[in-house]
Amino acid sequence: MEVNQGEQTREKDSKGKEIAGIRRSGITRPSLNFLAILNDFGIALDTSCPDKLCHQLYSGVFLKPNKLKFFVDEKVNKNCFVLFARELYVCHSQHPQYWQWIEDKDTSGEDIEVAKLLLVYWLDIKGSIQTIDLSPATLYEIVFLVKLIDGHSMTSLKLVIIPQYSKTLTRSESLQGKPLESWFEILVGEFMMSREYSGNMNFGLEQQHVGEAKNGLVVKCAIVRPKK
Repeated sequence: MEVNQGEQTREKDSKGKEIAGIRRSGITRPSLNFLAILNDFGIALDTSCPDKLCHQLYSGVFLKPNKLKFFVDEKVNKNCFVLFARELYVCHSQHPQYWQWIEDKDTSGEDIEVAKLLLVYWLDIKGSIQTIDLSPATLYEIVFLVKLIDGHSMTSLKLVIIPQYSKTLTRSESLQGKPLESWFEILVGEFMMSREYSGNMNFGLEQQHVGEAKNGLVVKCAIVRPKK
């Protein structure tokens, strides 16, 4: 929600207290339902200073430590989520002979973990979001942030989005020519946030060829964000 310079906006926090904010140059008020999202996870932010509050929301707030982060896209003022590897379902990740968990850093400097594939024949990584927390009438995209290690055996991936009340969206992605030892994004798919996509939404990354040994993939997170 944007307001003109000098126009005041008000929103009530969980205790009924009004939050008043004035838009200054380069500062946009955050989305109106951010308090509901934070309250669902028992998180309270200092709302006494609108500028500081906006900065926190633009930088991101961990809803689950080292697992799930919520942030507001400053340019378009829309809700976004980051599901780090520990928040994703990674098939066989509890077995150290198949997956290795490695310490890493979020862009904010927070400690997280990434999942490094050692060897599997069945690659299956899934995430889930509640679309009620997304901004309405907004074109969203879901991407995985991954890395390929030299000597990897990955050639292609199958990507899928499974809405609760709509048809499944699928696409495939070739890994040929992708950079080694550097993080890059893989698009899972896009959807317009509307009633059609309300409810729980699952998404995933799967093997393109069943029964072939796979290794050398590192998964950092999945990001749900407005398409630029």
